[in-house]
Amino acid sequence: MPSYRELAEAIRKVLLDGAVAPRRQVLSLPWGQFLAMPAADEAVAVCKLVTVVPGKTPMVQAEVWAKRLSTGEVFHLPGEELTKRRTAALSLLAASLLAPRREGALLVVGPGAQGEAHLEAFAEGFPLTRVLVRGRGRERVLAFLERARTLGLEASEWREEEVPEDVAFIVTATPSPTPVLPSQVPEGVFLAAVGSFRPGMREVPEALVAQAALYCDTEDALVEAGELQGLDRPVIPLREALRARRAEGRFVLFKSVGHALFDLAAVRAYLGL
Repeated sequence: MPSYRELAEAIRKVLLDGAVAPRRQVLSLPWGQFLAMPAADEAVAVCKLVTVVPGKTPMVQAEVWAKRLSTGEVFHLPGEELTKRRTAALSLLAASLLAPRREGALLVVGPGAQGEAHLEAFAEGFPLTRVLVRGRGRERVLAFLERARTLGLEASEWREEEVPEDVAFIVTATPSPTPVLPSQVPEGVFLAAVGSFRPGMREVPEALVAQAALYCDTEDALVEAGELQGLDRPVIPLREALRARRAEGRFVLFKSVGHALFDLAAVRAYLGL
């Protein structure tokens, strides 16, 4: 299985090498949503099929089909695992490029599968001094703390109202319709907001968005992410950031809603392409 660094490098290459993908197709159903997310480059074509069923555990289920174009071989890949790891690798790529501070504590809000994947990715990519976590499910919080400790990291629950000054990296990984952070964070923080993915969802409060240097995974986030609605200043897609375009702010906010291009990158890495 590719490392998070390897997945991040695969994403970087796909963003810069001209792969193509339309906006994801969303079909509303009485019980939830069905999504189709295709993408392709010169070597492989992929399509991720996703069901979103509120109230079900897990709420989001996915599978990925890939076709090697040179041979016609077809592969069926585990969608949840692929999505979890490529999303964390995407945040790692953005942080490696944009984070003002390169060492410090990691704060994760939302200790589910995505939160744990981000813990692993940032532990692989940066020298973390400690890990803090906040979440609603007690079992998930305890499992997250245990995972952090198995990685050799000091870990504890975040119970304060303010974000501690030693925090250099923040990840929010919740489907919350309301903000899960206070209106201030330390100077130079890198914040990856990866949980909310609809216009009516907002993990990050408006007061924080107003202070941030704003980046997003692709242009689709500008219409899908609640945090990015109605803004009167630029939000720089990661592809443009890789080409040295920069935003200004007292900290960095990277908003991710997901895209088939990142599934394509993960498939390439999984297949060794």
